[in-house]
Amino acid sequence: MDRRTFIGSMAAAGCLGVLKSADASPIFKLSDSIPDKVRKNGFDDDLVVFISDLHTNPTGYQPGRLKGIVEDILKMKPLPGNVIALGDLAYLTGQDSEYAALKPILDPIEAAGITLTLGMGNHDRREEFARTFPDQAAKSQLGHRNTYIVKTPKADFIVMDSLQQGEDRRTWITPGAIDDEQRAWLEQTLASYDKPVFVCSHHPISETKLNKILLDCPHCCGYIYGHDHRWQPDWIKKNYSDQRMIPLLCLPSTGHWGDIGHVCLHLKEDRAVAELHQKEFFFPVPVENPADIPLLWKVKTQDNQNARCTFIY
Repeated sequence: MDRRTFIGSMAAAGCLGVLKSADASPIFKLSDSIPDKVRKNGFDDDLVVFISDLHTNPTGYQPGRLKGIVEDILKMKPLPGNVIALGDLAYLTGQDSEYAALKPILDPIEAAGITLTLGMGNHDRREEFARTFPDQAAKSQLGHRNTYIVKTPKADFIVMDSLQQGEDRRTWITPGAIDDEQRAWLEQTLASYDKPVFVCSHHPISETKLNKILLDCPHCCGYIYGHDHRWQPDWIKKNYSDQRMIPLLCLPSTGHWGDIGHVCLHLKEDRAVAELHQKEFFFPVPVENPADIPLLWKVKTQDNQNARCTFIY
């Protein structure tokens, strides 16, 4: 029996209340306000939630905002089949303490039966990440980089590792890059695809330089990334005489600065529709007193309400 079937059977038998009282599952450590009936509505494997740029500062404001987003995800009816995080999981330099602070915040996602995939950003470090999230590191397609394939009924998602990791553990390298081994693997993998596929990474395509590989794959229908902390649809073209183009989508941060929120990608028969769920905007740090929030921050948040980006298969 898999995790989802187990959770469903426990809900049907009315046993989740027993688990809650015994504190047997980390899902109940997040919020006592999440009702048991949420678990009874099943899962939608055609719904993928994207988060990015978590920047988990153990003593900062970021974890509180991430917890709010995790709560929102767990209240969805039905629950998403997958949650994919596109890097900058750690605050600045990928410290063990940052991943240790992140794990109990994300644990409820997997405890609910949702498949969680954690990508790498320029503020992460692979060794420290693997110590706290060994199961995530172990499912990588490549040994030297955390590269994943997330399968869903209507489309797959290839999560690339654009982290350039230096020897100095006190700092980070901002530009992203896809190394030759990953590039060759991606090209070979895409060549075999006969269903819609998205390629994802922390860094924008201007840094990963994947334009040609994606445009040459007829089944590649989108590139999704983080890093810039903003909701920003865009597109790339093959050339000026060919209709071939691929939509790009930049994701908000879950709570560091810029656009703050998460994105729900609804997979349909002939397209995927990304919906922005924006909570707020701030830069460079939040203002906790509502009376002190600049008008421009409020307007930017209002402008992004109900924002969508559509990918055609």
